Amino acid sequence: MGSPLANSNAARRNPALRLALIRQLHVYVSVFVAPSLIFFALTGALQTFRIPDEKTAPVLIQKLARVHKDDVFALKPARPKRPESAGPAQAKPPAPEKAAPKPSTEVLKWFFAVVSVAIATSAALGLWMALAYHRRRALMWALFLAGAAAPVLILMAN
Repeated sequence: MGSPLANSNAARRNPALRLALIRQLHVYVSVFVAPSLIFFALTGALQTFRIPDEKTAPVLIQKLARVHKDDVFALKPARPKRPESAGPAQAKPPAPEKAAPKPSTEVLKWFFAVVSVAIATSAALGLWMALAYHRRRALMWALFLAGAAAPVLILMAN
């Protein structure tokens, strides 16, 4: 028996075949985009708490955050130093104190972080099911590898 994709005319006439066609397309697209979905979910969770913006954050985390935000795998350029004025030294005004975040803001941050991890987990489980149990495993692996390699190759071209 052939794939529902091979017989799309029959799928138009038969709702069950149409559903099978839609499911198959969903699997193919999902396996291809899963690496990017997992990447954006996890880097988004880190950014929820501004972890990549900390000077003590590992360089890799900072670079991955730049991919997420700016589509560049590089550290953020250092800000240029302000030129010293020729006149007498001026004291810097004290930095304004940041107000403590509202408790609801903190709860919302944690909620979004949990959602991000849940999205990554769900995508990873779906990817595992497709790679381990789909009858066309070679195609699933090809789609997965293409979906993982495409953004890396595009970044390398920058």
